[in-house]
Amino acid sequence: MPMIYRGRDYDVAEKNRPLDSKVLRIMWSFSHDFRGLMAVAVFVMLLGAVAELSRPYLLKIAIDEQIAVGDADGLIRTATIYGWTIIASIVLSFAENIILQHIGQRIIHNVRQKVFRYIMYQRYADLEMQPVGRMVTRVTNDTDAIRDLYTDVLVAFASDFLVLLGIIVVMLYINWRLALISFLVMPLMFLITMLYQKYARLAYRAVREKTANVNTFLQESMTGVAIIKAFSRFQRSEEEFHIVSKEYLAAGLREMRTFAVFRPLVDVIYMLAVVIVLWHGGWQVQAGDVEIGVVIAFLRYVEKFFWPIKDLAEKYNLLQSALAAAERVYDMLAAERPPEEPLNKSLDCEFLGHIQFKDVWFAYEEENWVLQGVSLDISAGQFIGIVGLSGSGKTTLIGLLLRFYEPQKGDIFLDGVNIREIPLETLRRKIGVVFQDVHLFKGTIAENISMFDETITHDVILAAGKTANVHDFVMKLSHGYDTSVGYRGSMLSAGQRQLVSLARVLACRSNVLVLDEATSSIDSETEVLVQDALDKAGRERTMLVIAHRLSTIQKAGKIIVLHQGKIVEQGTHEELLLHRGLYYRLYHSQ
Repeated sequence: MPMIYRGRDYDVAEKNRPLDSKVLRIMWSFSHDFRGLMAVAVFVMLLGAVAELSRPYLLKIAIDEQIAVGDADGLIRTATIYGWTIIASIVLSFAENIILQHIGQRIIHNVRQKVFRYIMYQRYADLEMQPVGRMVTRVTNDTDAIRDLYTDVLVAFASDFLVLLGIIVVMLYINWRLALISFLVMPLMFLITMLYQKYARLAYRAVREKTANVNTFLQESMTGVAIIKAFSRFQRSEEEFHIVSKEYLAAGLREMRTFAVFRPLVDVIYMLAVVIVLWHGGWQVQAGDVEIGVVIAFLRYVEKFFWPIKDLAEKYNLLQSALAAAERVYDMLAAERPPEEPLNKSLDCEFLGHIQFKDVWFAYEEENWVLQGVSLDISAGQFIGIVGLSGSGKTTLIGLLLRFYEPQKGDIFLDGVNIREIPLETLRRKIGVVFQDVHLFKGTIAENISMFDETITHDVILAAGKTANVHDFVMKLSHGYDTSVGYRGSMLSAGQRQLVSLARVLACRSNVLVLDEATSSIDSETEVLVQDALDKAGRERTMLVIAHRLSTIQKAGKIIVLHQGKIVEQGTHEELLLHRGLYYRLYHSQ
């Protein structure tokens, strides 16, 4: 059932967040491949700033040097130049946006790939504790927010900075006294900006957190929709979503209020600057120290001075959103390589399938041992059955063999090699697992058997299908092996999905075959097919079968009985029945 995420976030605590400078340094590193285009964009911005800043100065010339003396020809020339600067600003703005949008989209593609790669290669023990919705948020919402940093924020910050710098230089050049008087409001502007930055950062961080919570709740609700319907939990789920959504709304309103306070304050300071220019400029005009065209130009420059500040304030929203998102994926972007990314991708290493567990201890939580001193010696090509009550540690054995988890004590060997020394990709390609809960991917039956590996030929797929007893029912389908399995295999029955999963393992030519309670949720007829498939598959490889249905493992060369994390019995089916221990009781209970 969906959970209530009251005031809860699944991210790492907000303490010890990396500094903005570190986050920005990571973001900047992704632009290295586009330095040439970035230089072109900066040059275009510079030209655009020159065109923008020239217009108030042209207005001053028109008023003081042409209108005042009746120079009609000069006024026409100035008006023509003024018009060309408008056209130039439009063209340059278009070129600037096209270049930076292209750079931003390409960069964010690389960022999204790195985030996804990190998630895929994260340690399974860490990965299984994270809600799917949270990880989806990383790849979608957070990377989209980071994209805005390149496509919108960089455009605004670089362009507006050049405009602001140009305005200051031009105003000082025209009349340094009036310019300094106009700049009296700047300390107040900086103070308000610093306060806004402090509160905006907290607001945007909260929005990103609540977005992840909403996505997590939706993912769990959609995954468990059958349970919600079966238990008529509509109203309860709606109430829970209302709580999550309300927290998201509160974070959004807090963000809005922060910006709503800042924007009017900027307008007030702008009006104050205009009043100062009019008062002091008018006094200087009256005294004959300044021409009226200079005052009008200053008013235009003051207006243009506050336009970038307003724009920066609006874009600051995007910057904070991007930084908050970048913080949430900072570890993924800063990592040189994900924890489980293969260093050696060679799959040529061959194993016979000799498995040894030597005094293995494991606990999911400290000192709460799930396995206690387990030692096993499984010969290559041997068929081993593993049974026990729920919670006895059967599935944990498989997780350790695949290195989903690492034992706190002891070692596991494959053909005499410690599995810690075997590249993970090689290890997992050589150990094929059929899980109890089968997951099929969107695509055809053939694609799910080959796991979309183009090196696995159609003949190999057919051979695996026949061995796994998939072939007969597949050939009765309208498109055979090219039949779509539907979302998560919904077009197939539970038994058919299990057989396809077994064929998938066989097609990969694994040296060790592991079945984790693969027959617990299928009908008796399908179990017979699975049993027959195991008889055929087991002739070529080591086989470990965890089973609740003991009929599946009666032919095993050895049966291991686990209880409370310890091996309490082992032997053949007949030997264990004669022993009249736990296996005997389990067998007769069925």
